[in-house]
Amino acid sequence: MKRKLMLLLACLFVGIGLVTAQTQKVTGVVISEEDGQPVIGASVLVKGTQIGTITGVDGDFTLPNVPSSAKTLQISYIGMQTQEVAIKSGTIRVVMKSDAEVLDEVMVVAYGTAKKSSFTGAAATMRGEKIQKMQVSNISKSLEGAIAGVQTVSSSGTPGSSASIIIRGLGSISSSQSPLIVVDGVPYEGSLNSISSQDIESLTVLKDAAANSMYGARGSNGVIIITTKGSKTGKTKIDFEARYGFNTRGISDYNIITSPGQYYETMYEAYRNSLVAEKGLEEASKYAAKNLITENLKYNIFKNVADDALIDPNTGKLTAAAKELKWTDNWRKDPFENGARQEYNINISGGTESTQAYASLGYLSDKGYMVGSGFDRISTRVKVDQKIGQFVKVGGNVAYANTIQKMFASSTGTQYSNIFMFAQNIAPIYPIYLYDKDGKLMYDEKGKVRYDFGTEYARPYASEQNPYAVAKENLFKTMFDNLSSRGYFEATFLKDFKFTTNVAFDVFNMRRTNFATPIGGDAANVGGRGEKYSTRRAALNINQLLNWEHSFGNHKLSALLGHETKNDKYEYMYGHMTRYSDYSNPEFSNAAQYQNLNSYTAEYSLEGYFLKGEYNYADKYYLTASYRRDGSSKFHKDNRWGSFWSVGTSWRIKEESFLRDVKAINSLKLKASFGTQGNDNILDSDGYTIWKAYSDLYTVDRVDGKAAFTKSLRGNKDLTWEKSNNFNLGFELGLFERINVNADFFIKETKDMLYASPLAASEGSPTFIYRNEMDMKNTGIELEITADIVKKNNFKWNVAFNATHYKNELTKLPDSKPASEFPDGYQAGSYWRKLGGSLYDWYTYEYVGVNPENGKPQYNKYVKDKDGVETIEIVNKSSDATLRQTGKSAIPDLTGGFSTTFEAYGFDLSIQTAFQLGGYVMDSYYSSLMNAGDNGQNFHKDMLNRWTSTNTNTDIPTLMFGDRNYKIEGDFFLTKASYFSLRNVTLGYALPSSILKKYGIGKLRFYLTGDNIWLKSVRKGLDPRQSFAGSTGYIYSALSTYSVGLNLTF
Repeated sequence: MKRKLMLLLACLFVGIGLVTAQTQKVTGVVISEEDGQPVIGASVLVKGTQIGTITGVDGDFTLPNVPSSAKTLQISYIGMQTQEVAIKSGTIRVVMKSDAEVLDEVMVVAYGTAKKSSFTGAAATMRGEKIQKMQVSNISKSLEGAIAGVQTVSSSGTPGSSASIIIRGLGSISSSQSPLIVVDGVPYEGSLNSISSQDIESLTVLKDAAANSMYGARGSNGVIIITTKGSKTGKTKIDFEARYGFNTRGISDYNIITSPGQYYETMYEAYRNSLVAEKGLEEASKYAAKNLITENLKYNIFKNVADDALIDPNTGKLTAAAKELKWTDNWRKDPFENGARQEYNINISGGTESTQAYASLGYLSDKGYMVGSGFDRISTRVKVDQKIGQFVKVGGNVAYANTIQKMFASSTGTQYSNIFMFAQNIAPIYPIYLYDKDGKLMYDEKGKVRYDFGTEYARPYASEQNPYAVAKENLFKTMFDNLSSRGYFEATFLKDFKFTTNVAFDVFNMRRTNFATPIGGDAANVGGRGEKYSTRRAALNINQLLNWEHSFGNHKLSALLGHETKNDKYEYMYGHMTRYSDYSNPEFSNAAQYQNLNSYTAEYSLEGYFLKGEYNYADKYYLTASYRRDGSSKFHKDNRWGSFWSVGTSWRIKEESFLRDVKAINSLKLKASFGTQGNDNILDSDGYTIWKAYSDLYTVDRVDGKAAFTKSLRGNKDLTWEKSNNFNLGFELGLFERINVNADFFIKETKDMLYASPLAASEGSPTFIYRNEMDMKNTGIELEITADIVKKNNFKWNVAFNATHYKNELTKLPDSKPASEFPDGYQAGSYWRKLGGSLYDWYTYEYVGVNPENGKPQYNKYVKDKDGVETIEIVNKSSDATLRQTGKSAIPDLTGGFSTTFEAYGFDLSIQTAFQLGGYVMDSYYSSLMNAGDNGQNFHKDMLNRWTSTNTNTDIPTLMFGDRNYKIEGDFFLTKASYFSLRNVTLGYALPSSILKKYGIGKLRFYLTGDNIWLKSVRKGLDPRQSFAGSTGYIYSALSTYSVGLNLTF
């Protein structure tokens, strides 16, 4: 028995020895390259097996039974680049690079990804973390000054409002100039304010034909690809961010008169001057002093001073007794107050080798600084990727956002309901609230303070108006429900082939309520006005992609064959009612008078077939070519299809033997491309989409119960695509592993540009028809420079600079304006259009100062004699002057931005700026303040330098009450559009991971941040960032936002 037991034990030990000989123990540690700290929860997998583990709190791992035949470990972690390392004895040290490093190497492009080193096109990527620093409720506003070739303007600073974007200059007149937006590989039709910046992984801008021609009919204005965050293999990770702060007005007032006494003195002079010719100086002085209040201004703000004793006629100055004010209301300050801003976001991500999942939830409350304005958003996103076996992968991505935007009546332009216009232009003597003659507040029968609508004392400026009062009662609210879904199926087969199909279905529901109260303002005379809009847009996009890749020797080939269909259905309904019985209820059931009711349904379809081929020799020489054919339902069947193509090439010179050993140069690449894209996004004069440009459209008016038809659009069966031809030549240079320089020269030609061609009056209404009649060209240069000034573990300093210059010129005028009849061009509103000129060359009067003898304004009038010789006459009225080409354009000479980032011992500081040099805007705000003395209207302080008998060396005319001929017109108000903007400053501190890991916390960072902190332009109060055409208006000026926040990761 004992002998049998010894034999059994011997066999057992031999077996154990054999097993031990076939396995090995592997240990290691995983650290982050960025900060040298351990990576906790990283997935460690023996490649080709199911054996794996995760790293501990010190980043360490142990795999006790790894087969001796195993050669490689695969390490992955969310937010870091997957690493593969060889299995060896001893402790294996694995250094993980962040995804930021991956973004520097790989970029998202049309229908896939590409290595930056091999890409033949022009594109730029903006990391999600940079966008997230900007406190914007609409991510379009994060692009100002951020990327070369990208220019933005904002016609409103209302929270949630969008910026307009152009890439490489102006692209059209009557069609959209906006780039195509693609989200997770599929075109996106919704508003960007429904996408939380915290969900964005990266944003890529495709600029040239090689980059965007694959989008064919929709790629002529460039493409912006937004990639949302997803999950990676590894431990479940939770990220939480909270911000709290406030919004304030970011643009200061113009330099206007704020002293009541100074205003009275200025208006007295204007009134006196208007009487001198009739009464003589002495009598005019006395009469003006006596009647300034009673006949004109009506309001006396000073206590204990009679209306007729406010001004001393002998000096023209305010009487010494005028000291104490009856009221201190301030139109420039009182209607505006800081609005609270708070934002909270949480996301959870994690997964195994076969399944990865990501989910996020966000809430934003962004209150404006103007009463009744703000933006609220609740957003959520769920993203799942699933591997099925070795060859199949499926995934889905569903996002929902509910947004509510509250505005005020700023869109009414120069109407008095616009509080920005009103507050700047109303004189500083007029109150917001109603006071009696003694300066005591007046109340209504309910005990509420009454507002001054100017009717009690016959205010001469904007009688019956008080935009602050009505803003509190008015309702301008827009609600969106956005559901965006993406799904894909991917299968690899026959080694070199991959088939992918993507399906996207987006639904955007919009409900808008506009209600103008009848208590005052422009709806008082109709008993209140209510409008309701309801739209629904459903977009279905499906594509099928077949990819092939094959390598042999130094040769690499790839091809893509694809098909895409898009179907949109747009439903619209509008109602308008007046005569409301309950002023607090904007519903139509509360209104008595029907005004309008309208609805329509439109559908749009697009189908495209495309292919792309790429060739790469020795990772040194690259050639790409693409072709796409699209058909759009917006055009007649005979002109529905268009073909678009591109070719591109690049040469990695660094890989040549003569440069390979030059250590100072780590990369050098030349690239060139040419191709065509199209634009079928036709807009009417109000900016709305024309769904069937080939068909006549009619509106139906109802008169006495009968229908009356009016043609609203003249269809044109010959109308076809706007075409964009793009040439790009560039180089990319890397020096010392620290400096990167990218430079591109581009030519962007728009052919067959849509133009509203005028018709003879005998043709009836409308008096124009859209035709393909104009050509335009942009020629420009882009430059991007980034540099790692310091690159150490405990201290990093990075700087980035970008700049763009382009020249816009018209290369073909409309057929309706032939050169034979218009050899020097033609007038288009405030612009002059000619061959070689830009789309926005200013055309206005030439103001040449004042007559030093009498202070009258002077203008040039050009007169030709019988021999055609032109001479100049000086005239005093703009109506007698000649409109002329000014030689000034709205298009800037240079745009760009500068940013820098510091990181040291847990602290981080980032600064982002934007700038613009050159170009001219028409400063309408300034123009309205440079009046000659309009009743109750305020002045810019530049009017204090007006002509007088003792101040003749000036270019400001004398004041002349009520005489518009003394108001300056013309090029005097063309103002340089140059500016410098401090876009964002963020200062943060992250606690050391050595402390946090004791509590199971991966990251804890606190920060302070400010947006739109400072704007410097050539005139205080002027914001040149309102329009590509150089126009300015009375808009909701830009916000400045200041917040504190924290980032927390588990």
